[in-house]
Amino acid sequence: MKKWLFAILIFILIVTSQNVIAQSQISLTPGLFYNGTTFSEDVSGFGAILGLEYMRRKDHFFSLELRTKYGYYSFDDGTNWREDKQGALIPPKNKGEARLEYSLFSPQVGLAPKFHWHLDELFSLFLENELSVGLMSGNFKYKGTPQKIRFTEPTFSYNIGAGMEYKLKKCTFVGSLGYSTLNFRSKIKKHQPAHHQEYIPNQDAAIWINVIFKVPILFL
Repeated sequence: MKKWLFAILIFILIVTSQNVIAQSQISLTPGLFYNGTTFSEDVSGFGAILGLEYMRRKDHFFSLELRTKYGYYSFDDGTNWREDKQGALIPPKNKGEARLEYSLFSPQVGLAPKFHWHLDELFSLFLENELSVGLMSGNFKYKGTPQKIRFTEPTFSYNIGAGMEYKLKKCTFVGSLGYSTLNFRSKIKKHQPAHHQEYIPNQDAAIWINVIFKVPILFL
């Protein structure tokens, strides 16, 4: 009798799990992102996104995405000329040698839970949080230093934002805008040469914009 009850219990668990899997959807999420501001004291970067998103069913209120990002960031606080709204050239703040300039590559991996609000079959809104860890690696030039310094440091950031999804024929277009705590200043200051007395700018990459195409790869 106990064996029969155990067998029935196992059968129920298998059927239940199969029903959950049958309703679930796993999607590939390739896309592009921008991370930065338009302020001269801050950093700007852009790159590619590739992730996997799991949703229990296609109209569920919650999803979880494992997201990888590969970004390129650059900064030069004074040697580049800029243009104003009328197209006239604006001279650099720091004539001659910039206080700081660099270009770095930053691979990151993170988890992004999302809360969805489905307005109809095609259009939905969502809120997302992203906890991300990664590395920053590149060449850094401090004012008064004859050569560039190269180093690699770990990074951590928390991102929060809102977005929309619009279902197309074979995929879903996803766009989102939010705030990021990503900041390179403490890592750059850590490697500042002893004789370098210049102020290290803020290095805040506060704004992020994601453009993603969500492609289902498992929908049974």
